[in-house]
Amino acid sequence: MQVSIAREYTWEMGHALLYHNGKCYRAHGHNYRMQVEVSGLLDDSTSMILDFADLDSLVKPRIEELDHRFLVHIDDTRFGDDYAYIKWDEDPTAESIALHLFHNLTAEMKSSEGLILERVTLYETDKASATVRRS
Repeated sequence: MQVSIAREYTWEMGHALLYHNGKCYRAHGHNYRMQVEVSGLLDDSTSMILDFADLDSLVKPRIEELDHRFLVHIDDTRFGDDYAYIKWDEDPTAESIALHLFHNLTAEMKSSEGLILERVTLYETDKASATVRRS
């Protein structure tokens, strides 16, 4: 039987939306929260599709790459190649960050037989989120 599980993760990160005509143009940060949902076949011997600790081992390295960093658009020359900055291919919006995480996690899960990444929902605030779903 196909079953899905979900887990939430949190981290802090900053960014500036340099192509935005609003206050988010300025440097600011968020307490990000992300929900990751995966599905797979229920293992009769364990009654699980995946142990939550195993899901953590797939997701947490992606979060550690972003935690306490500042995302900048790759064309923005105001920032050097400092370890505190991550150069982003586009404006680091909630949508682009969620899509980036979805693609990276999908690649990580390809080696896990039968495991499918269903969705990634990234919350910038308690009331604002972006979701990427499997198509």
